[in-house]
Amino acid sequence: MPAKTLPPVRPARLKAIDRSRELLWLSQHRREYFGEWVVLNADQLIGHGKSLESIMERARALGIERPLVIRIEEDDLPRMGGWL
Repeated sequence: MPAKTLPPVRPARLKAIDRSRELLWLSQHRREYFGEWVVLNADQLIGHGKSLESIMERARALGIERPLVIRIEEDDLPRMGGWL
């Protein structure tokens, strides 16, 4: 049985994006968008809602190629358990 060879690895064509402005925006505004998709470009909210498709169409129409897309869940907040 012949040994399988892997295809050559090519460097990525996309450059890394600094997402610090998006992360700062999320830390300040995430509580306003529980259960929704949020699309950001730097510190600008492109759109939000229950349907990702319509928000992504808006981003494409604005010419934004690589926005940050995230669904904000309430579950990712720290919880406290037990009786008070």
